Amino acid sequence: MKSSNFNHSGYQYLAQFFAESELSNLKIILQQFHTKWLTNYEQDYKNGLVNSHSITSSLFITQLERLEIFRFIFQEKLMQVINACFPAKPLFLNTQLFFNPFDSDQKNYWHRDGQYNGLSVDQQKESLGKNNIIHFRIPLAPELGIELIPGTHQHWDLQEEFETRLSLNGRKPSDDLHRGKTFPLNTGDLLLFSANMMHRGLYGKNRFSFDVIFCEDVPGLREFADPKNLPTATELRLLNLH
Repeated sequence: MKSSNFNHSGYQYLAQFFAESELSNLKIILQQFHTKWLTNYEQDYKNGLVNSHSITSSLFITQLERLEIFRFIFQEKLMQVINACFPAKPLFLNTQLFFNPFDSDQKNYWHRDGQYNGLSVDQQKESLGKNNIIHFRIPLAPELGIELIPGTHQHWDLQEEFETRLSLNGRKPSDDLHRGKTFPLNTGDLLLFSANMMHRGLYGKNRFSFDVIFCEDVPGLREFADPKNLPTATELRLLNLH
């Protein structure tokens, strides 16, 4: 895969990248994980959470399941796509699982991931085009998908977009924006997008998406990589990645 479209737009959509059979083991593991997660985080879910994270360090999966997840992530055809997006060898950062909210009336929200990392507005602007963090979204069921504003991984919000994202001047984060581009997703698709760009998940249908997150291996981002989420030396040998 060539990364030119990603570099320009901040996203790349690859329809039917995986056959459903390639996802079957992963889906079983994540469904079992999610059932246990819902039991243990029931109140958080009822309070509005729409994703879980750090699956590879979770107590809700076995060591064999953890290895299977790593085997999926580091498979050759997926790594070819991932490596094409970075100027040097990237760093595996984390995993997330996205699902529908408990309250079907809960609104989605425009955001840039950096706004939740304690960055000021000026720091968010400064990070554009730098500190490359990329989500590789893999839907495990048909869903309404995700809405992106192309190019905003390198360019700042328009005034209306800024006010919407931060709930200013009567705007709400769920308000529609005219530059939004929607990607309905089906099982087996792959959508990669920059965490720096404006985006929002679209709730509904059977939303159940697995995100693999990689970043540039630089000091400013390396500190966000929890060692417990990363493969051990033994696991790297088992995966033939040592």
